[in-house]
Amino acid sequence: MKAASKLTTVLASLAVVAGGAATVAAAPAQGQTITTHVATRQIDIASVARAHAQVVGAPAGFCVVPKTLTNTVNRTMDCAIEDVTVVALRNGVPEGTAKFSVYHETHLNLAGVKWSEKVTVGPAAIVGAAGGIETTFIPACFSSCHVSASGALARPFVLGRSSHTGTLNYYFTVSKGLARESASRYEMNYLKPGYTPGMTVAKSATYRCDDEDLQYGAGCVYPQRIAVDADFNALSPMAALKGIGDNIRKVQRAGLHVGKPGGILLTRATAAQQTKNRDDVCGKAKPKPGDIWWTVIPGNTNTTPSCDEYPFADVMEGGLTYGPPNRAIKWVPLGENRAQGGILRTFFGRYHILPGDKFFENVGA
Repeated sequence: MKAASKLTTVLASLAVVAGGAATVAAAPAQGQTITTHVATRQIDIASVARAHAQVVGAPAGFCVVPKTLTNTVNRTMDCAIEDVTVVALRNGVPEGTAKFSVYHETHLNLAGVKWSEKVTVGPAAIVGAAGGIETTFIPACFSSCHVSASGALARPFVLGRSSHTGTLNYYFTVSKGLARESASRYEMNYLKPGYTPGMTVAKSATYRCDDEDLQYGAGCVYPQRIAVDADFNALSPMAALKGIGDNIRKVQRAGLHVGKPGGILLTRATAAQQTKNRDDVCGKAKPKPGDIWWTVIPGNTNTTPSCDEYPFADVMEGGLTYGPPNRAIKWVPLGENRAQGGILRTFFGRYHILPGDKFFENVGA
């Protein structure tokens, strides 16, 4: 569930641009430069939920996660901390440092393509000649994503004893039936009169927006984060389907525990793979004596015998990926199979689970 951030550290040379206007630094003295270092700590949302505690050293209210983790929180919330050191050098020798942390908390939107991120540049511990460093925060995102800063981050500020908090406002353009991924880029420029400027760049976890589901419409998630049907603390409605629930539990209790929370994750398959899985497992299957455990009512299609397989045809782990006891079929009323299909479609649509995304199926095994 962790997403590592890629970091880049670069030295700038002439000017810092903020709000469309260039602020030209005084000519740097020979040998006087600003260098930087940044390291990002990605916060494990699930661990914070289990601990139900404040992130150590963070501002009050940062990254507060419900004690009981939910699909919504895990798929849409992200927290990260950048630890930054800015060093003023003279002829390669440090003559001052400014150390501070930047706190990012993002809440994507399951039901839309607009969301916000709260960013706080914490107080800086200034040593020596590192005072008076003007800082400009410049956010960016890509692939039909747009972002703007408001609050204290919308203008330059000086590193010092005060925190500087602002909001990044995002919106994403995505076409019907398509999905796009992006990530945020956080550039910070450091300007001190007489010094060659410095710069740090950090990158967020990857997020994705799509408009593929007809019922739930467009929304955005962190695709690398898992979900659980129905939720981390709730059984899937499939648990109450007599034949289907029993079949899933039988497989999940055996061998590899495929799809059981804590066992082997399920991965949503493409439509082509789903068709192949169905053909491979149930395509030529016929009920044997004793397989029909309910009353078939002529003319009532909901009672028509239907082959159910687990792992689902809808997942990469379905089909012939595993043999018994990690795969099984059961004959069930067609009404049950239809209900199961609706449960999966709702789960996939609500949490924007696309082919390649991983999840668990919780039926109380």
